[in-house]
Amino acid sequence: MQPPFADLRYVAANAECGVDLNDYYAGRVVGCDPSGRTYPFDYPPMSIWLGRFLHVQGSHVPLIAISSGLVLILCIVLGLKSCLGASWQWRLLSSGVLMGYPLQQVLERGNLDVLLLLFFLLLAYLFSLRVNSSLLGLANAGLAALISFLLVSLKLYPIFGLAALLVQKSLGRSLRFATTARMFFLDKFAVLFGSALGLMATFPFLKGMNTVAKEGGLKSHGLLAFGYLNNSLIDTFGLDSARVLIKLLFLIKLAFLLIGFYLVWKTKMYEALKRCWQLCAPQASIFSQNLFVMMSATWLGCYVTTINIDYRLLFLVPWLGLLARVPFMSSSSPQQIRLAAGLIVSLLIVFWVPLLQWGYSDFGRRLITLAEPLTEFALIPLCAASLAFLLIQHTWSTFRA
Repeated sequence: MQPPFADLRYVAANAECGVDLNDYYAGRVVGCDPSGRTYPFDYPPMSIWLGRFLHVQGSHVPLIAISSGLVLILCIVLGLKSCLGASWQWRLLSSGVLMGYPLQQVLERGNLDVLLLLFFLLLAYLFSLRVNSSLLGLANAGLAALISFLLVSLKLYPIFGLAALLVQKSLGRSLRFATTARMFFLDKFAVLFGSALGLMATFPFLKGMNTVAKEGGLKSHGLLAFGYLNNSLIDTFGLDSARVLIKLLFLIKLAFLLIGFYLVWKTKMYEALKRCWQLCAPQASIFSQNLFVMMSATWLGCYVTTINIDYRLLFLVPWLGLLARVPFMSSSSPQQIRLAAGLIVSLLIVFWVPLLQWGYSDFGRRLITLAEPLTEFALIPLCAASLAFLLIQHTWSTFRA
């Protein structure tokens, strides 16, 4: 998309042009998008308020996009290295993520999801710190509330991850290493208070917010990204045949969802992930668990309720790192190793398949017409069901702890 970093320029231009937000979200005025998009602004108003408060201009966009993108790349590389060490497996997996379509898309567009990913990392880090004084605890909780507020007010869907974190805490598992009863309450209150403020800031403008490409397409993979395929099948096979094919594809997706649940249950994959955390230092274990819960729940919530644009697959990187450790633990069973390897390969295929749409030959374009249904109706449902069951098991283990 032109110009470069189009999504961030979209926000900066609308912050600069000084339109009244009430008129803007009501559709009475057109925004100032440099890409020429005239549909209603589809971000919550916090992005404009923040841009105006920080005096962000179009000339600042390349520096913001490049610097935040480099920080994200560094975090991904170091995070995967912490799971695999400086091995060839780490180099191979890091290359697969860095060169995959989700990261390329989010960096090329300068999307706000880069900030959300970094905010989730920072929030997980805050809750892994050892806090020995009430003053530091209050400061830590205040920063956690601010991050929670920004996560929800910049884009609504991080509420899924924060809600999953609160459910864990409500069931009894501490978010923080060596916490006291007072810090237990402060952590919970900070996330809840920040999330509530974020919802309150966005709610008055919610009706006017637009969701682009509601039918989905090759750049989306959510359960609601189905309309484009319906139209394509009807145009190709006719209405009656398309109805049969659509039902068949729905049954295939349902079958792979059930297969994902069954394989995780049968292989006891959660036991392998739990051993990964047990082998870590306590602070690292708390950080990894909180990050896994927040990012996994965020992606799952988007998968179920939206078309889920492909760059949100980056929220699965913490889970990918955990899966990559399973084959190298002596306690892992052959079944767990095979399932972990299968899920890793499936995720990397999903990361790479959208790149085929820019193939320079008819073969590449024909290949994606075959690969897209494979990812849409088999691999992604398999991964989604596996991750959902692991998250359920993790939450249940907090209740039993």
